[in-house]
Amino acid sequence: MIFKLFKILNQGAYNFSGMFGEFKKGPKGIVKAIFLILFTIYVFAVMIGMYTLYMIGTYKYLAENGNQQFMPFISMMVALMVIMFFGFTSVASTYYTGTGEEFLMSLPLTPGQFFGAKFAVSFVSDAIMGVGMFAISSIVYGYNEGLLTNPLFYMGFLVTALAFSLTAVFVIYLIFILILYFIPVLRKKKVMTVIATILLIAFCLFYALLNSSVSISFTNMEFINDKVGTSIDKISSWSSNVPVFMYISGALNGKIIPILILAALGSLILFVLVPLAGNMYIKSLNGFSDVKSKKITSEKAEEVIKKDVRSVSIFHALFVRDVRNVVREPAFFANGPLFVFIFPVIFLLSFSIGFIASGQSIGELLSDLQLSILEIPAEKFVSIKYYVTLGGAAFTIFSGTFANIATTSFSREGKSLNDLKAMPLKFDMIIKVKFWHAMLYVGIAAVISIIILSVAYSLLALPITFVEFIQMCLMMILVSVSISLLLIFIDMFIDTANPKLNWETPMAATKQNFNVLWSMLLTMITIALVIVLVVIVLPKNMLALLILSAIFIIISSPIGAGYFRYAEKRLKDL
Repeated sequence: MIFKLFKILNQGAYNFSGMFGEFKKGPKGIVKAIFLILFTIYVFAVMIGMYTLYMIGTYKYLAENGNQQFMPFISMMVALMVIMFFGFTSVASTYYTGTGEEFLMSLPLTPGQFFGAKFAVSFVSDAIMGVGMFAISSIVYGYNEGLLTNPLFYMGFLVTALAFSLTAVFVIYLIFILILYFIPVLRKKKVMTVIATILLIAFCLFYALLNSSVSISFTNMEFINDKVGTSIDKISSWSSNVPVFMYISGALNGKIIPILILAALGSLILFVLVPLAGNMYIKSLNGFSDVKSKKITSEKAEEVIKKDVRSVSIFHALFVRDVRNVVREPAFFANGPLFVFIFPVIFLLSFSIGFIASGQSIGELLSDLQLSILEIPAEKFVSIKYYVTLGGAAFTIFSGTFANIATTSFSREGKSLNDLKAMPLKFDMIIKVKFWHAMLYVGIAAVISIIILSVAYSLLALPITFVEFIQMCLMMILVSVSISLLLIFIDMFIDTANPKLNWETPMAATKQNFNVLWSMLLTMITIALVIVLVVIVLPKNMLALLILSAIFIIISSPIGAGYFRYAEKRLKDL
């Protein structure tokens, strides 16, 4: 029973059968499956490559100082921090998933069985990550220390990975359970959305820092000794204060006693503590539901009747509903609109790491940049304005359309689409709301781009007039909006033609939606084609950008008109 419930709850996380099933659907399905496989391989290759480089650098640093015996402990601590972080994100996103979960709780299941299945969903993802991280660090350490021929060495890193993953997920759930059990006011999806959002922002910042530092380490070996080496020394010195952890890390050396201790710890958590925590977990879910009813007194009813009631348009009500559905659901927000806000932070942080590594202060750096700008000839600066405007437009298009609002327009509705269609609404109104919701994030991205350009204009004292700066901003908005129009129409057509409506968890509507992958591919191809067009074909001036905008508006107009007619007919059949 637990395994069946686990499969239902885990439906949106891993769906390899659906991916490989695409090979049976003809050429279109084969192309989709191959693209997804290649994309997955690329993501994993990048993550594995970066972590391997760090582990190799860590071992070399320790070996140079004669402290390689600390390698198992350091790799254990690093893996534990990463597992804890992703565990918090996973638990915050899936602690309560909606009314579908309430239906499952009504089945004849014990609290221990239900919590065991929920616990397993988070544990599986953390265990995969944990085994991968421990395998990389252990192979680096075992290869250099001659441990690869010891069978207990392999058993040690596998048991350690599973035991630490079990412990991390249980501790995270226990923290959430205790807080929500004793503080009922926090039992709101908004609170969980905020927690998941903060954690995802922290991860994106950490990833940007990691990516930048890896790039710097290839050209600046002193960076490893000064920055990374300092962190390694701190962890090594801390290990002397916690001999228990240092002893347990012996499992990664193939020592049998630490392996048995970790195996016993994992068994205790899995077979004793998890079932015991089931009752408190079920009670901590009371109050999460957004559907609430409450009786009011006659005096309160009279007050409500006499109160002035403002009316809003149908479009406004539908638009607010669509926005709130995305913002209130952690899976929708984290896999879409959050990118609009976090991408600029990643972009700026990547440059900041390079500035910090250069050893210059902010004042010195600004002074050098200002002097370099003043040395640019006037005729060259015209081209620079052109490229800055084009870069701002590309930045806006990339971050705005990657919100995945257009490409999940109807997939997000799921089974509630029938409820929406049953309302006395014109179908074209629903489609227009979806369109303008997607355009909203393009507008937000444009505002962020203007803020970044304004800061650069003020700090760098660019030799352009304020009127010229306004012209650059307006041209950037015109280019980004005209190109985004075409991309949004195409994305909405993809989702309207083949929406993913049958899902049990919100994660399945985004992470397991091929429409999102096609949208990402089309966006990157379009931006690449535009860059090639404006760099090679069109002249390097503002008039060229105006012509480019006109071309995309001309293309988008008939496509948009055709889409709205098609979508209205298609919506009747969904």
